[in-house]
Amino acid sequence: MKNNILLAIVIVLVFLVVGNTADAPALRISGVVAGSGTGDGRSGSAGRGNTGIVREVTAYNVGVRNQTSDTPCIGAMGLDLCRLVDQGWKVCAANFVELGTILKIQEHGECHVLDRMNRRFDHRVDIAMGTGEVDKALEFGVQRRVVEVKAGIP
Repeated sequence: MKNNILLAIVIVLVFLVVGNTADAPALRISGVVAGSGTGDGRSGSAGRGNTGIVREVTAYNVGVRNQTSDTPCIGAMGLDLCRLVDQGWKVCAANFVELGTILKIQEHGECHVLDRMNRRFDHRVDIAMGTGEVDKALEFGVQRRVVEVKAGIP
């Protein structure tokens, strides 16, 4: 019961911050533009600009239990990722940045880190796809793409 109340509060807060996403699937989280000065994808000095680094990028299907966890639609932030992906939001999982960070992935665009990956994939980005896109995720495979850290939660 306590977890359900907490989940409801988090969802309400996120939607109050985000606003209506029907017209704009990209979730905007106010934050600081991060440079790539540290070399590991984490925030560097603001104002240096973002050049990004090449990372392994994969895809997974939210809502598919054998690709996620016992609660396949609920991401690390407690949000219903199945619903967000169905609404057109670009969601991804990454361990090298804070939850809520915006990443720009070459040939994919901006995505919002709302989930985590297994600890052994601390260098990867995993793009969330819908439950009906299993073949698309498999076809995506493992690709090497430039990933920029755009902004995060201050």
